[in-house]
Amino acid sequence: MASHNPGKPRDLSRAQPEIADLYALSEAFYKGEHPVATAILGAALVEYHLEQLLRSKMKRKDDKTWEMLVASNGPLNSFYSKIVTGYALGIYDDGIRDNLHIVRNIRNAFAHSRKLIRFDHPAVVNELRKATRTALPKKSWKFKAQYLNIHAPGLYMGLCYWLSAKLARMYIRRMRMKSTTYIPTPADLVKALLSGKTAGS
Repeated sequence: MASHNPGKPRDLSRAQPEIADLYALSEAFYKGEHPVATAILGAALVEYHLEQLLRSKMKRKDDKTWEMLVASNGPLNSFYSKIVTGYALGIYDDGIRDNLHIVRNIRNAFAHSRKLIRFDHPAVVNELRKATRTALPKKSWKFKAQYLNIHAPGLYMGLCYWLSAKLARMYIRRMRMKSTTYIPTPADLVKALLSGKTAGS
């Protein structure tokens, strides 16, 4: 049962999304209607999958424990701390860690800038240049080298999608190792979404 207490604005960043929220987030990100929205929504999508993976590694996985971990004074209260924790636990290598930091840095640039910036801003372009080759399709590297300013929004979106899919696959693999019940793959979720099915239907 949902609480009638609206909470504080900060609580919104810690609220766990339902499957419908996740689909809505993905759809809004895919539209890429505004650079600020694209930067923030892309990072939110990546952070969600990182949280799922981190949570699967915890001995205590209940909501109350997780809320303490991500509270304002908790050890996982920021995107940065989640990235570092995942790396320290050996969940992923330094390549994924570095790409996660790129997304975080770009998100922060858009979220905290007092000016309306776009993806062709030099600071954003320089951050995207650091993305590893494995994180982006081969064709995009030709664009990255020569026309990064023009293709920067697409490259950022591609980086967010790649990281989200990579983290989701790691999570699913881990869940399958621990369970004999069926765990849907990202492809299964996309097929269900396209066919109009929802979770539990």
